[in-house]
Amino acid sequence: MRMSTRRPARTHRSTSVKHARTRNRIERGGGDELDQVFAAVARYFGLLSEPTRLKILHAVCTSEQSVSAIVAATGASQTNVSRHLALMHREGVVARRRAGSAVYYQVADPDFVEICRAVCVRIAGRIQAGQPLQRELLEFAAQR
Repeated sequence: MRMSTRRPARTHRSTSVKHARTRNRIERGGGDELDQVFAAVARYFGLLSEPTRLKILHAVCTSEQSVSAIVAATGASQTNVSRHLALMHREGVVARRRAGSAVYYQVADPDFVEICRAVCVRIAGRIQAGQPLQRELLEFAAQR
């Protein structure tokens, strides 16, 4: 008989206690830890700073898409789309799977999509009524 050398899974309580301690250190101004949090948040929101990434997110937000479909939807080059997808995958915003020679991407972080959607709707609301972008973004937001 083989004995397992795995550690027992952490309980929900110990995990929540750990998160509470981290949250308390951050709230007290935990120096380096707070800097790390701010840097991670800046990277996260930095993903929204590139129009091509927003187009990619728009292309995959409702269903999984192949790279070639994303290229067609965004109008960007395959090289450019692949570069942005790699970054978004590395940051955990999109997930990918390979099927033969094709690679498919889908949303891995639905919260990111919701943040993006909220910002897009707010900005679209500031754009003059009647512009196609505003209508498209508002219709997109209404889908949820």
